[in-house]
Amino acid sequence: MIDPALLKQESVARMAASGGALASQIQYGPNHSSSFHRLLGNRQLRVHEARNACCKKDNNKKRLEANFPNHSLQCPYTRHQINGRFQVTIRYSVNMSNQNGKKQKMPNMRGFSPGERRYVRAKLLRWYDKRNRFFPWRGESDPYRVWVSEVMLQQTRTDTVAERYPRFVSRFPTLKSLADAPLEAVLSEWEGLGYYNRARNLHRAARIIAESRQGNLPADKKSLNDLPGFGPYIAGAVSSIAFGERAAAMDGNFVRVLSRLLDISEPVDMPTVKAALESEAETLVPPSRPGDFNQAMMDLGATICLPRNPRCQACPLSRHCSALAGGTAMTRPIKTKKKAPPREVTVFQLWAESQNSIRLVRREEKGLFGGMWELPGLMMDGRPLQPDNKTLAHLCQSALGPGWRPGKVIARLTRTLTHRKILFVVLSAVKKKGIPNNNKKKTSPNEKSIWAGAADIEALPLPTAQRAVIQAARDALPGDQENLFD
Repeated sequence: MIDPALLKQESVARMAASGGALASQIQYGPNHSSSFHRLLGNRQLRVHEARNACCKKDNNKKRLEANFPNHSLQCPYTRHQINGRFQVTIRYSVNMSNQNGKKQKMPNMRGFSPGERRYVRAKLLRWYDKRNRFFPWRGESDPYRVWVSEVMLQQTRTDTVAERYPRFVSRFPTLKSLADAPLEAVLSEWEGLGYYNRARNLHRAARIIAESRQGNLPADKKSLNDLPGFGPYIAGAVSSIAFGERAAAMDGNFVRVLSRLLDISEPVDMPTVKAALESEAETLVPPSRPGDFNQAMMDLGATICLPRNPRCQACPLSRHCSALAGGTAMTRPIKTKKKAPPREVTVFQLWAESQNSIRLVRREEKGLFGGMWELPGLMMDGRPLQPDNKTLAHLCQSALGPGWRPGKVIARLTRTLTHRKILFVVLSAVKKKGIPNNNKKKTSPNEKSIWAGAADIEALPLPTAQRAVIQAARDALPGDQENLFD
């Protein structure tokens, strides 16, 4: 019979402050078997022991009570012998409540055993050494360039980033060069990558690092996470790839692979499940080659463990994939959040010409396309035919000055962004006779509106959709005006 003193808890039961997963791993003495367990409220936990082994229910109960002193715990206990082996069935009922007294739903998931972790790490890294994808940023040792690539890769396709990354680091080869550059230049170079707030945060963080850290990026995930634009993923990617810190970088590919390996039957975007997955990921990342491991998980998700048609037969981890074994790979991961259909909006814009220039205004720094240039306009929900005359007159006055009035519609163009389906309606702006020209060119970085010629439009940061609108308006102009900027 096993001495109760040999019973020890390898990883202490833990619960995230938000009501995270209650987990316990129990290891028995030499030559005795155990399994990794997630203790779930009102679920059975079966502990298989070696022949003639025993389990003291009081030991398990005391351990849980010690870790959860403020939660009620009941532990009925039974034991019986099956084929010469003792099977102990323990039913734990833990009343998990947050500080507001609301019960937290426990995630129905298991974790990897130490042996499974070793297997997953070894197999995945061997596969990565043979099959890793080539990108311009792979193998980069400069933390600044690793950071730039990871910011670009967030929410942008890798083939697009592969084209744009070399151009960006050629224009801004060092962190100092980025910090010293005007925001307008950074936004201009970012054109076509979308999600321009990433570029603004990249620029802000570069200036903070240049001023307060002598141009050196922090080497740990926690410190990186304090900088603008850094979240858990980018901080984990940069710290692990550039500095070799043992930290997980959980992007969508990583989450999908992990949810299938563990066959997570609950929504991965549920806070408690998300916290449990993050905890498991941090443990899974190996102490050596953490950056390669994170990139291997990303590559596996991008090329093998695909969202709709996973190539399970080619997966190096198929032997330890619970979803594949259970026939649920196609339904993992589960998510609660469904994408809302894009919101329909209409943007009415003015086309005002004067001496081979058109009027452009700069958007506010915050919000969609912040700090970028566009035709003067206003946004309305839905699909109105046109704003009322008073609103249009006010737009002309504020954007162009006295003596201008709205004319006819000259172009329409629809563009779909992530959360908006935008109909652009371009109206000509007509100047009254006798009004003098005031083609003021851009004279300072704080200028809010200018008359822009062809060279200005080429150099200024404009959203890709806005360039398409300008081109559509030019194409719709009468024959003697369509070559305005040629």
